[in-house]
Amino acid sequence: MKTKFNSFLSISKVLIVSVIIGLGQMACSDADDPVDEMKKQENPDDMKGNNSGDAPDFSLTSLSGTTVSLQDFDNKVLVMFFLGNSCPACKTAAPKIQTQIADAYASNSNVAIIGLDQWNGTKASVQGFKNTTGITFPLLLNASKVASDYNTTYDRLVVVNKDGDIVFKGTQGASKDIAAALSILDDSL
Repeated sequence: MKTKFNSFLSISKVLIVSVIIGLGQMACSDADDPVDEMKKQENPDDMKGNNSGDAPDFSLTSLSGTTVSLQDFDNKVLVMFFLGNSCPACKTAAPKIQTQIADAYASNSNVAIIGLDQWNGTKASVQGFKNTTGITFPLLLNASKVASDYNTTYDRLVVVNKDGDIVFKGTQGASKDIAAALSILDDSL
């Protein structure tokens, strides 16, 4: 009896470790966020790709040391890329966001783009993200509260129109939402 119990404990430990490893691998993927999926089921209007509503104010320090707030983007369409500084999917999305949004709208003074590290990494880890991805748009530090205020997560795009309303909130990995965000951005100009 004791041998069967010890065998059961060993199998249980292996299963638990396997589940933990599996969840860890899913935690930073390009797939839809299971938490977002649950929220969609609870309140589908809350997580639509096109959300209207006042964008919450924020004031954060950028990687370069300046203070950046929502008011700095008055009368501009603001694209916000919420990221995790060591998230592989975010590192994959960043260069695409750079070329398809930041570079494409670089000459348009009515458009701004920022990255917000919601994993609250160190300045060095966020600088590492910037160096690895080659992005040139500003990165803001310690943005977990902002992500919470915007009811979003990492590897997501949010677009705020010139009136300060959220007009797009991505529900899937940023790479998959670039085209939809661009469409809303163009409609907001």
